[in-house]
Amino acid sequence: MDITDLKVGFIGCGGIASHHLNQLMSLGVKPIAFCDIDKSRALSFAQRVGTGSIYTNYRDLFERERLDAVWICIPPFAHKDEVVIAAEKNVNVFIEKPIALDISTAKSMVEAIRKYNVKSWVGYHWRQYDGVKRARTILMKEGGRIGLVEGCWWGWIPSTIGGWWIKRDMSGGQVVEQTTHIFDLARFLCGEIETVYTEMDTILHTDIPGFTIEDVGVFTLRFTNGAVGVISNTSAAQPTGGAVCLKIIAKNLQLEISSQSTKIYRGMESTEIRHSVNPYLEEDRKFLESIVKNTDTEVPIEEGLRTLAVTLAAVESWKRKRPVKVEEILG
Repeated sequence: MDITDLKVGFIGCGGIASHHLNQLMSLGVKPIAFCDIDKSRALSFAQRVGTGSIYTNYRDLFERERLDAVWICIPPFAHKDEVVIAAEKNVNVFIEKPIALDISTAKSMVEAIRKYNVKSWVGYHWRQYDGVKRARTILMKEGGRIGLVEGCWWGWIPSTIGGWWIKRDMSGGQVVEQTTHIFDLARFLCGEIETVYTEMDTILHTDIPGFTIEDVGVFTLRFTNGAVGVISNTSAAQPTGGAVCLKIIAKNLQLEISSQSTKIYRGMESTEIRHSVNPYLEEDRKFLESIVKNTDTEVPIEEGLRTLAVTLAAVESWKRKRPVKVEEILG
């Protein structure tokens, strides 16, 4: 069997789903079923592929289709039992981040994936950059003890996303929906995060009706290996002044990662690795290959649960006005 033989479907046919559809089609994979509460979106996906069944209810899709894999690309607030049903139907699951807005829902996903022994992949695409993978290897082999981690996501309100992004009960806030990539990258490179302390507020977007999330935030971290860190985010950066990065200072070297490259500093020498791969293509291809070859996936659902717990700990710290241990959230 080849990846082009797999029967694939989509739940959610918005912006990020469009990216994944492009990657799948470039791999020669033609999805056969599309579901979105907006029927026109599902129809547009089918038209791009040239074929495919259209649904507005994911339960109908799972009842009528026999899929090998499904891409779940819906907003955080929309997650219900779609992963559980997919697992029950023996459908392998690719799910975009964050996997949920609460730990209970996320745990139900993990339990179902394990119970029915289907494969899962969470869309933390930063892990797929070639420079990031090389940096991780070098850090583990040569870095020595990690001391300081600093990350940021300085952006603006995404123009391609609906009004749900600016509402905390629908997105979880920038920290949960977007900066989650930086928290996950920190976990991937530096190990588990033990404690989070948060200071965040809405200062700059008070003129936007319905804006209930933070527009500035700072998150102080303590890792289980003893390292300390700080991550900041804002949705009020200027379009010409945005920044997304992670920096690491270890005993023997220093790393600086952006979406364009990874820089490695050793003493008076520095090396820059320009990222040369399409991370979306990499994750989609590897997920399909894991199904065909029956191998483990690189970013299983458990990783989505752990990163979600860290970002929810950040929100809880803000609410409780004290440091919060990640294990308090995981229970």
